[in-house]
Amino acid sequence: VEPRAALGPGQIRDSNRYTLMAAVQAAGGIPFDLGISGDSQAHLAQRIRNGLRDADVLLTSGGVSMGELDLIKPLLEESGTVHFGRIRMKPGKPLTFATVDVDGRRKLVFGLPGNPVSSLVTFYLMAVPALRKMAGWTDPHLTRVQAHLAQPLTLDPERPEYHRATLRWSHDLNEGAGGFVAASTGSQASSRLLS
Repeated sequence: VEPRAALGPGQIRDSNRYTLMAAVQAAGGIPFDLGISGDSQAHLAQRIRNGLRDADVLLTSGGVSMGELDLIKPLLEESGTVHFGRIRMKPGKPLTFATVDVDGRRKLVFGLPGNPVSSLVTFYLMAVPALRKMAGWTDPHLTRVQAHLAQPLTLDPERPEYHRATLRWSHDLNEGAGGFVAASTGSQASSRLLS
């Protein structure tokens, strides 16, 4: 529901829409809001068509997991090619990527997970490089730095895990040459946007 609306049973506030619109703008894109779509397949299909008509890249948030009302993948399979519907990473496993041809132009669709952290992590790792590539960047990938861990971490042994952390520079590392230190932000629940 809208951030200012009263919550009913089983509802959550819509943080993804505003977070993603700000992230798209920061990445150099021009976001436009298609609003919240309900669980009606016909209504969602129309929203997807509208988005694909007006944009080069369509981002959706939620509806990509394995539930009965997770309708994004089936709708994209009807109108385009789903290249993958799950990815081996944490958070963000249910990420979906598809291409849809609209009037002779190939459009990209990123079906982002609904959990706020999963949505934002997959946006930065997958959609931002695509947006940059489309904008003509020669190296579209995010900047990486080596960092020392401030504390030991237990990570998922089965898939790459992206752990949220704060970075600081320490002059005491590398024999006085300095280096980054990464400190965990705490709980890594994919629903916990504040960490």
